[in-house]
Amino acid sequence: MSSMYQSSSFNEAGVTRPYAQIPKTPDFSNVFNKVTAPAAGVVQEAPNSVILNNAGSYKFCYTTSASLAGSTLDPTDYISGSVLDGDSGPIELPIQPVAWAAAGAAAKTGDVTFVYKGVK
Repeated sequence: MSSMYQSSSFNEAGVTRPYAQIPKTPDFSNVFNKVTAPAAGVVQEAPNSVILNNAGSYKFCYTTSASLAGSTLDPTDYISGSVLDGDSGPIELPIQPVAWAAAGAAAKTGDVTFVYKGVK
């Protein structure tokens, strides 16, 4: 991120003051939050957290040799992690997996949301 202050600013009279420091507006194009709903078994960048949106049992992959956007469905890559009952509602977990899969039932895109905070 660039400096919080900028120099060579113009004052009210239009005169350049090379060493005057004034606050610089943050560049919000570099810092914002985003969410994605990746398909099960597809490798993503590790998020800051995940949200479980639908009832079911979920397992997560934390490391893999597969490339980003590649597929990792090897059962040995996954650790069983969460069970969400039907009446629990969405829940956020502070974990950083690179992929997810459903344990048992069929997985649907949108069952798990990856949350990225302060990224471009």
